[in-house]
Amino acid sequence: MLNPPRSLPGLARSLVNFLAASQKEWSEKELIATVKPEGLNDDKTAGDGISNTLAVLRAINMLSTGDDGAVSLAEGVRDVDPPLNVTKFRRLLHRHIFDAERDGDPWTRQRGDGDTSGARDLVRALSWFLAQDALGEPLSWVEKVQPRQSSQFKTDDHTEWAIQNDTRWGAFSRWAPALGFATPLFVRSRSCLVPLPVVAIEDALVDLPLDRLPVDDFLARLARRIPVIHGGAVRTSLVARLESDPDPGVTSEAVDSSVGQALRILEGRGRLLFERLPDAKGTLLSRFDEGRVTHVTVVLGAKK
Repeated sequence: MLNPPRSLPGLARSLVNFLAASQKEWSEKELIATVKPEGLNDDKTAGDGISNTLAVLRAINMLSTGDDGAVSLAEGVRDVDPPLNVTKFRRLLHRHIFDAERDGDPWTRQRGDGDTSGARDLVRALSWFLAQDALGEPLSWVEKVQPRQSSQFKTDDHTEWAIQNDTRWGAFSRWAPALGFATPLFVRSRSCLVPLPVVAIEDALVDLPLDRLPVDDFLARLARRIPVIHGGAVRTSLVARLESDPDPGVTSEAVDSSVGQALRILEGRGRLLFERLPDAKGTLLSRFDEGRVTHVTVVLGAKK
């Protein structure tokens, strides 16, 4: 998903909505001509964004291409009711990106194209990105992402890194916020990202019971739904590869900093209620906290 350099999440939603509404097959050439009418931009590379985005949607089994080259929605997407708004499309993307049956463990490296098939490259990148300190400085490619990967993976061989080059970082910088895993910032004339999965975690809350849950149970359920956060299968595989977890919250026996900050924000929005019950096992939501949270309740709806 990070290899086509000009793929666009917003365009992906438009293409899925268009195909769902048209209820017919289109050739890629016809789709390009429809989305980018003749005369709009005559540069020979002007259609690359559409082609790259179509390639991404094919990779995660949201589109299929027939033997005659006709493009249509894949079987699991054909029943969508267009138009999909941003939230519905993001949740649909999550289901197709976190497909362990299709991709296996993305940190079990493979030769050639198999290493980036499906969403393996994006999922690896998300797991590493969310293992960084959400309370530290925002991440940019040159100043933070490159040197941290060199240090944490203990090699300057980019092929061993989660994000191999600045082109893939550029694609990641579009997909991570669109999927609800990052907040973009502009710092000292540089475009940066903060590993803050507030939106992705709020999406996952709809599948959790509205009952009071022990905090460890709540975090485990969350990790099963989002395998790239601490406790999830992909993050666990990353930590095994690095031989330690780089997040300072985890090393301080608190909640992972990205998750902890996201939970605090959702508490402020009224989506979560935290309790500190006596004689119950608890955990710190931040390495800077003194009191431990013991129970979490998901609240239906949110503050306006």
